[in-house]
Amino acid sequence: MTTKGDRYGRFCKMIEELDRGVELIEEYDSLLHDYNGVMLFQAESQLIKAIGDKPGITGKEVADIFHKSPSACSQLVRKLKAKGWVSQTRNEKNSRIYNLYLTKEGIDIYEKHHDFEETCYLRMYNMLSDVSEEDFEVYIKIQQKLNEAFAEDVKESMEL
Repeated sequence: MTTKGDRYGRFCKMIEELDRGVELIEEYDSLLHDYNGVMLFQAESQLIKAIGDKPGITGKEVADIFHKSPSACSQLVRKLKAKGWVSQTRNEKNSRIYNLYLTKEGIDIYEKHHDFEETCYLRMYNMLSDVSEEDFEVYIKIQQKLNEAFAEDVKESMEL
């Protein structure tokens, strides 16, 4: 029979593993990535992916997706425009809004990123071949609950 102490110990081990995963993700996101000869930071590739997935997306929509300020997203858009990968078109219905599109070169990068991401996802998926579908569902349920708790932590910290 599992005691409360054993359960709490397993919970603590789970959080330690989660923290290690966050550290690895942060390290990965801080590195330049080679997408078949095109070097990008993760934020750049994420923006290219967002625009490629939804051509015509607005800066505000991008900011909402990435939970960033509009000015932070605007800086990244300017950087990618300067590289010739993104274009802006004034919105026909509201002249204060710009819609974002990938240039021909941006589409090429989008496709290279997609191929790279697919390779990474398949590698991870194959590494989990011995994990059942039920285990996936349990993980999703646990992660959703943890995210609720993390959101509360963020809210409380912002109120200080």
